[in-house]
Amino acid sequence: PIKVTRALLGAALDGSLKSAEFRTDANFGFEVPVAVPGVDGAILDPRSTWADEAGYDRQAAKLVNMFATNFEKFERHVDAAILGAAPRLQEAAE
Repeated sequence: PIKVTRALLGAALDGSLKSAEFRTDANFGFEVPVAVPGVDGAILDPRSTWADEAGYDRQAAKLVNMFATNFEKFERHVDAAILGAAPRLQEAAE
C-alpha cells in the first residue's frame, strides 16, 4: 500500500531507520527492519501472514530458485561482491 511505502521512505529519509532493530531475511539475506512507525509489523515479516508457513517456505524457495536461475545470465558481468550477495537456495533452507 502507498501508505506503507510512504512510511518506509519517510523513515529512511528522516534517519529513524538508523536506530531500528533489523533481522536478516532467511531467503534473500538482506536486512529488514523489525518495526517502523506507521507500518504493520506483519508487512515486515510476510511469513507470519501466511496460514500455511510451510507453503510460504515452498514459495520463497521457488522464488529464490527463479532469481538464481535468471541471474545466471548476468554472472559473468558482475564482480565477486555482487555474486556473493546473490541469494542461494541452500542458504534459504537453513
